[in-house]
Amino acid sequence: MRKLYISVLIVGACAMFAACNDEWKDELYEKMISFKAPVGDNGLNEIYIRYQPDGSGIYRLPVIVSGSQKNDRDIQVKIRVDEDTLHILNKERFPVNREDLWYKPLKQQYYSFESDMCNIPAGRDIELYPIHFNLTGLELDEKYVLPLTVEEDPSYKQNTYKGRYKALLGINLFNDYSGTYNSTMMNVYIKGTTDNPAKIDKRVARVFDENTIFFYAGSIWAEDENRSLYKVFVEFEEGEEDARGTLTGKLKVYGDPEAGTDIKPIGECKYEKRVVQHETLKYLERHITTLELSYTYKDITTNPDFPITYEVKGSMTLERQINPLIPDEDQANQW
Repeated sequence: MRKLYISVLIVGACAMFAACNDEWKDELYEKMISFKAPVGDNGLNEIYIRYQPDGSGIYRLPVIVSGSQKNDRDIQVKIRVDEDTLHILNKERFPVNREDLWYKPLKQQYYSFESDMCNIPAGRDIELYPIHFNLTGLELDEKYVLPLTVEEDPSYKQNTYKGRYKALLGINLFNDYSGTYNSTMMNVYIKGTTDNPAKIDKRVARVFDENTIFFYAGSIWAEDENRSLYKVFVEFEEGEEDARGTLTGKLKVYGDPEAGTDIKPIGECKYEKRVVQHETLKYLERHITTLELSYTYKDITTNPDFPITYEVKGSMTLERQINPLIPDEDQANQW
């Protein structure tokens, strides 16, 4: 009797294992549609577009057919804008009553699609969906997102695992000088003092035009409600290159004359840009840009009745690691 009971258990276990195994096969071979748009810590898939004076740009979003077998049929994937998902992200990510910090949906006038369908032909598991941008006139002080989704359709199945059928594309224009600078060497003093300077570890410099960036003055918080008044514009004038390939030149520093924050340089400001080989990863180049800055600004919002003038002095450094073997510039940069 005991042997019979054990035999029944073994047969039952085999049957269950076979059923589980078949289920695993079904999941493995099932074709599902998703975007290749990995999400960062900020909830977005950051994309990078080189600034052009005419505002033009293009990004090719990968659309994927998952599964362990080759795609054996033509698939017409429907793609549409999905602002509802972005709204949910904003509400979950930012404090109550701080809608000024929300990611802004990119308005339709700034982008276009060749089609609302992405055709994935038989024999291919990935296809690039082109998105054209015309960013002329875009207010670059905000953080813009183009939210997309794979639309539901009976001819295919969405890959809903971790929301892979959605793409929240964070729009980042770049030029030769934009990016995140190390600013620990920048000292912020109340004018007329030299003790106890304030410091900010990092400053994000965003694009204004081909040769100009902007960031926020002194120790102004990047999430300050009045941050737009404190934009410091830095224009890179034409430089000279020495025998070692190091480029040096002058910087033009200024603020918005209508903001009332009276941003202006103290003496000469300059930059240096050099390229060195990566010490361990020989296929990478380190592009290092150093800004030597000194400027003043007036804090008119902390206590409007008693504005305080600050002096900012020191250096900021940006490093980009670039793979020169990759022809597409946005892909060559190790963002």
